[in-house]
Amino acid sequence: MAHHYGLWRPGGSSASLDHAMWFHRPPRFDDWVLYVSESPAAHAARAIMIAGMYDRSGTRIATVAQEGLFRAPREA
Repeated sequence: MAHHYGLWRPGGSSASLDHAMWFHRPPRFDDWVLYVSESPAAHAARAIMIAGMYDRSGTRIATVAQEGLFRAPREA
């Protein structure tokens, strides 16, 4: 997540604080699955990511949510 906000530098650290996945329909993984994500908010070292997984017909098969933590490296 931090990469999307231009914050990542070597020596930094990140962690997934919380995540969830909801399946809306039985997935089929013998064909491609489109994964579309966005990170609509980031502040005070935390960010939220929301994503959807879609089958070939465009039907949403799952929704994903993740909160992440990012710490920039300390300045020397």
